[in-house]
This record gives sequence, C-alpha cells and structure tokens, in this order.
Amino acid sequence: MNKLAVAFVAINFASVASKAAAPEINPSHIDVYVTPYYNSKGPAVSVGRFSSGLASPKLDEFLTTIVEMKKDWDRLTFPELYVAAIRLYDLGYRKEAVYWFYSAQYRGRQFGVLLDQAKMGSIGSPGFELLHAQNAFYQLVGSYINGYAFGDIDGLVKIVERVQKEGRRIPDLQVAYPGVTFKSQSEWMSTNTDLADGMKQLISTLKEKKDEIRRQRIERGMEEKFSKLTSKELPSR
Repeated sequence: MNKLAVAFVAINFASVASKAAAPEINPSHIDVYVTPYYNSKGPAVSVGRFSSGLASPKLDEFLTTIVEMKKDWDRLTFPELYVAAIRLYDLGYRKEAVYWFYSAQYRGRQFGVLLDQAKMGSIGSPGFELLHAQNAFYQLVGSYINGYAFGDIDGLVKIVERVQKEGRRIPDLQVAYPGVTFKSQSEWMSTNTDLADGMKQLISTLKEKKDEIRRQRIERGMEEKFSKLTSKELPSR
C-alpha cells in the first residue's frame, strides 16, 4: 500500500476506530474556528466569492448559493467546500454535507501533494496558510462529520467511490489558488492518480470492517450521540 493510501485509511478510520471515549461535543452543530476562513461564531466566512451566501442566516439565500456552487463545482477550492460542508451539516442537510466534506478532503490533499513545498513560503504566504488550513479543517470538522457519516457505512462507501471517481479530474490549480507555486504539471497526473488509487484501501476497509466499526461506535458512545440526527434532502432547483 502506498503512503497516500495509508494516509486516507488512517485519518478516516482512526476517527471511529479509536477506543477513546467520544469527545464532548454537540453533534448537531459544528463548533470550529479556522482562521481566516471560518468561525462558527456568527458564522463568519471568508473563502471568496460565495462567502456572504454561505454565511447568510436566510435559508433561501444559502440554498441559492449552494446551487450556484454546484454549477461551478470543478472550480471550487477546498476551503469553499469545507465551509459549505459545515453549513450544510448545521442546517440539517447532513448526507449532502458528507459528500462536500469528502470532496473538500480530497481537494485539500490534492493541493498538498501537488504543492511545491520547497517554494510555499512561511507564515502569511498563500501556500503555507492553505496547507495548514487543510489539516486544521480536517481535524476539527472531521470529528463531527465522520461521527455522523460512519453511522451509515454503505452510504459512506458510495460517497467515497464518487469522490474517488471525480477526484481523477485535476482542476486548474493555478487559477484556483493564485500566488501558490505547484510542482511541474508533468507530475500532476501520476501524483493525483496515486492519490485517487489510495482511496481503494479506505473503501475496502469500510466494507470489510463494517461490523467492527459499528461495535466500536457503540462502545465509545458515538452511535448514541450521532444516531439521533436527521438529514433533510436538498430541494431540487
């Protein structure tokens, strides 16, 4: 198994396989702060063109923003996807939030493996800040969304398979992340293929260890905490 495969399996499966007790969180609301992109207090959103719509307290305005983002799906950055996942989850569209979260995770890791880390700069530089934001978003938001998502392994497998398929397309990273220096484009395809292929092990693990995951969720109190949550369907527009 390559390093990318190990990473995908470890970061996702560890969130439910740990024998530690479930963290004391409100499972229905994602309380996180990832500067400068998102603060749950407000909420305050700063991820570019869709920020005001994602932060809007008006449900119709928020849903209109989600529709617009879906139309421009291939150009969305991972901070945009992470914040949309958070807001979808908080507003009750939790199954949809899982898809956006895993898409954000893929694009964040895609950013990380294609970034020229020797030229990413330091604090304040776009490459440096974005790379650290990816790690922060995953670690902070993952405990909530994976807490919910791993309650339906069959559904999660379908989402991961969809994200894997879609992830084989490489967006125009230079346009999506201005001011960031990436590796030579001659390396992009093979590196991204390894990243997508790495998800096969996660998919296999989810299928093979479904009963074990459920047992450990019950032991840790995760099943009781998250199983009461409902999910709404996004209205068709």
